[in-house]
Amino acid sequence: MKALNKFFISAGVVAASLTMGSCVNDLDLTPTDPSSVTAAVFDQDPEGYMDKVLADVYLSFCVHGPNNNSQVNGFDGGMSTFQRAIFNLEEVPSDEADWLSPNDAPIYALQFGVVSADNAAVFGAYSRLIINVALCNDFIRTVNDGLFKLPDNLKSKAEENIRQCKILRSACYFYLINFFGDVPYADETAPMGAVAAQLPRAEVFSLVTKTLEDVIAEYGNGGNKAAAYGYVGKDVAQGLLAKFYLNAEVFTGTPAWDKCLAVSKDLINAHKGAGFKNSGLAEHYHQNFAANNKNVTVGGGSGANEVLWILPEDTPNLISYGGATLMLLGWLNKDLATDYNAGNGWICMTARKQFVEKMEWTDRPTCSRTNDDRLSLWKTAADGFSIENGNLDQASYMDNGYAAVKLYNWNMNPDGTWDYDNRPAFDGDKSIQCGWPMLRLSEIYLTAAEAAMKGAASKSEALEYVNLIRERAGLSPWTDAQLTETNLQDERCRELYSECTRRTDLIRYGKWISGYTWNWKGNNRYGTDFAPTFNLYPIPATIIAQSSYKQNPGY
Repeated sequence: MKALNKFFISAGVVAASLTMGSCVNDLDLTPTDPSSVTAAVFDQDPEGYMDKVLADVYLSFCVHGPNNNSQVNGFDGGMSTFQRAIFNLEEVPSDEADWLSPNDAPIYALQFGVVSADNAAVFGAYSRLIINVALCNDFIRTVNDGLFKLPDNLKSKAEENIRQCKILRSACYFYLINFFGDVPYADETAPMGAVAAQLPRAEVFSLVTKTLEDVIAEYGNGGNKAAAYGYVGKDVAQGLLAKFYLNAEVFTGTPAWDKCLAVSKDLINAHKGAGFKNSGLAEHYHQNFAANNKNVTVGGGSGANEVLWILPEDTPNLISYGGATLMLLGWLNKDLATDYNAGNGWICMTARKQFVEKMEWTDRPTCSRTNDDRLSLWKTAADGFSIENGNLDQASYMDNGYAAVKLYNWNMNPDGTWDYDNRPAFDGDKSIQCGWPMLRLSEIYLTAAEAAMKGAASKSEALEYVNLIRERAGLSPWTDAQLTETNLQDERCRELYSECTRRTDLIRYGKWISGYTWNWKGNNRYGTDFAPTFNLYPIPATIIAQSSYKQNPGY
């Protein structure tokens, strides 16, 4: 094996990632040691080098590259982190957020749904997902080819690490087929150097769901069921499978509500016995978004572990410009940062009026008072903010939408009060202390409720699931008559806002292109329909130019 060196994706060399094969000569797979490494040294410390290579896989989901070097050139490195790249495409064009900085031209255009094949933010998201798939495949292949020279006593650990990489790869494919439809597919069995074939969306769906089903079955046969903090395991495999099945009709043309409910219930039942009403949910909503949210995360806490998959941040050791840092600093200006124990505010985002109006306010039309605890960190009319979205620019901040903050860089006590006596760390505008939840058990409860409402179970079962969510938020439980598909859709919005589900949900509801309008949708002040082809993003122009891949309609 030749030396493993740093890898930079740029417009000129992005086609290299299309092979999704061995990344030898391209990747720095030892983030803790930037020096050149060869296979000849693996037998000196097989476990240590395996851990380092796996660390690089996980690192690619948290930061923009090893040692602060971006793996994606041609786009802002910090904006190409995994969560932020997804947020750009999933939330910014929706009713839940906008983007106030015209200097970030590719993202600024996204908020209007005005997208071309040369949009750098689309390129950044596509590249991030492809890179992460390649890293996962490379790790699995390196283990399978015996290159780590592992002794027999490390084989079970290696098998567990392979399962984790398959789960992470599956997450990337969820977003790839979600955003781009027909995409290149390769797993660890692909011949090295072969260009990945662009497969139909439905075929990739089948391949990835089969992978997840197999991984879950392996865990059921004695695998490591309890993932360590920051790692993925059976919980995440089940949660991702539920997300695939929830959107099966969009991805394949055929719904899978029964399968969606079955895997959701398996996951829910595995977590019952702790937390809010023994549901597995955290006792208090904002425990999921506090500086010490590790306490309610799988592998981090001994009670309810609502956060199934977290992207850790740990100032000053693990710093990201995405994840929790984006999801706090992006909503604030510098004056407000001290309220949230942050060092800066970036003035990136506000919420659009139509999303705000979906909340259960007690003082309409002012929309500043509510019993919903999920909104307790927002900045509203009570704080001098306007609900309107007249001018989408940073100079109009406070006059162009509410700050829909859900994360707080303070620790939460078990009783739901905030601990202001012990200040968590922050590092200027670079990072805060807590991780960002990529997947929570509450999403699985709402997924189960939707599947039940679609006929996989009784309406009373759906009501049970959704009322747990509402009661935990401090709202009155619904009656049978109040539970409608529209109300359930709005409750999902209230619970999961900013968590990279909104565009996907609106497409599934048939309300993305038309049927529901928000300010600046379609680049119209009061909103208009999107182009009928905007259910998918374009394959980046640089990819099309260097491959035989087919472009999506309308681009």
